[in-house]
Parts: sequence; structure tokens; C-alpha cells
Amino acid sequence: MKFYIPKTQKELAEALGKKDENTYLCAGGTDLVIHLRSQKKFHYSLIDLTHVEELKKIEETEGEIWIGSGVTMTELEKSPVIQKYMPGLAKAASMVGSTQIRNRATIGGNIANASQSSDTMPVLFAYETEAVVLNELGEEKRYLLDDLIEGLERNRLKEKEVLIRFIVKKDSSISGFSKVGSRKAVTISKINGCVKTVLKENILTQVIVYLGAVGAKSTRAGYIEQALEGQRLEEVDFRSLKEAVYAQIEANIPNRSSRHYKKSAAFGVLDTILEELKTQVREVKA
Repeated sequence: MKFYIPKTQKELAEALGKKDENTYLCAGGTDLVIHLRSQKKFHYSLIDLTHVEELKKIEETEGEIWIGSGVTMTELEKSPVIQKYMPGLAKAASMVGSTQIRNRATIGGNIANASQSSDTMPVLFAYETEAVVLNELGEEKRYLLDDLIEGLERNRLKEKEVLIRFIVKKDSSISGFSKVGSRKAVTISKINGCVKTVLKENILTQVIVYLGAVGAKSTRAGYIEQALEGQRLEEVDFRSLKEAVYAQIEANIPNRSSRHYKKSAAFGVLDTILEELKTQVREVKA
């Protein structure tokens, strides 16, 4: 067993060069520990990502937000930059597991694990987030995150590659997130979702909706987008929205018995998000 502790991106690239199939990347460890136990793995090496300072920053440029893959859920939740430009991500991070989990779990681990129930994934997809990947040669490459993640715990990262940051372009949108689980807190999502929109005189425009846990990964919900586009936030036609939500779930998971439950759950998620957006607007005006 070997334990690598890189402190810079250069040292991280060097460690990646020594990585084999029995070497694992460890950030918060909240998903990795579960994986190692379930697979009954006892002989392995680790690359500890927690000392690489470049991975632990949230930075703001003139037109972009840079989020290091080592940023924790707690840091996302409390970041003024994330709260201002990506309120849906701050909300999603606040709903991941327990306080102890949020203090350890990182956005990079949450995404790389590629769970279909990931809480941060629908928000990052809605913002058309780019992922920056580092390889063993020290080269950085950018990918559209939606293309990098395949779903069902699969991604397109090569063995000697690691996510190092996420890049989001600034815009004038607002966003909200909600989820439904088996209990009110510390729960894995049975369904979740994000709505991102630009409000023009309180009218929903440029609506983007993603739902999680109704496919191999978070998926775009075109029917719901069409139902919301052009409607006034305070006067949404919930009858047409409900029809759109039901049609979306039927299209996503037509052969799964859970679709009946998820239709009602998804409608509840959308209702909660719309209320959240109204609250954001009122707080801005106050």
C-alpha cells in the first residue's frame, strides 16, 4: 500500500503517473469508503487530494466562476459567490447528507462518483458547466460536464486523470433546487431537480430544467421547460405544468413501476422550486 500526498498540481500530476487500477483518489472519502467496503478491498493505494490548495478555492473572474473540485458542500453552501450567481447549487449543497458529511464531501467527488441521484449534478448541468481535467503529464483539458458524465457510476475520465475544477459562465439567471427522499433529512434523493431561468418583468425566460434519478444521470426536461417558458412566476398554470411533469416522467422511465410515484414527487419538486424562486425575487426587491 502506498499513500501519496501531493501539495501542488505538479505533484498531483506526478502522482497520477504512478497510478494503477488499485490506486484510488481520495478527497472527502465519503463515497470512496463505502465503495471500498462494499467491494471488500483491503490492498490498495491512495492519492490524497486534500492538500492541493488549487483544488480548494472558489474564484471569481470578470465573466466566470471557478470552483475547485476539492471544495466541500459546506463551503459551497456558505460561499457568497455561489449564493449570488448559482443559488440552486448553494441549496443543493445544503441538502447533501448530514452536517458531518457536508464538511467532508467535495463537489468533485460528488460528480466523479456519477450517481444518478447526485444532488449537485442537475444544477451544474443546468448551468452548462465545464469540467477541467488534469492528466499525468500536467496537461489540462476542458469538457462539457454533461458529456463527461455517462451516469450509473460511470464517467469518461481515464485512469490517470482527475477533475480539478468546474467553470461556470456568469449570467443574470436565478435558480432553485429541491429533492424528495425517503425522509426529510440526511437522505438520498429519490428524485431531485433544478430550474434555471432569466426573469424579464417577472416572466420566466430561457428556462432550463434538469431532473435527477429519472434516468442514468440527470436529464434535461424539455416538456417542463416548454410548460414554464413565458409564464409569469407568480401566475404559473399548475394544471399545464402538472401535465408536462407527468409526460416528462413517462418519457424518461416508461417501463419502471416507480414512475407513478415519481410523477407526483416531481411535481412537488417543481412546486417547491418555484416557491424558492419567488422568495429569491422578494429578497432582491427588499
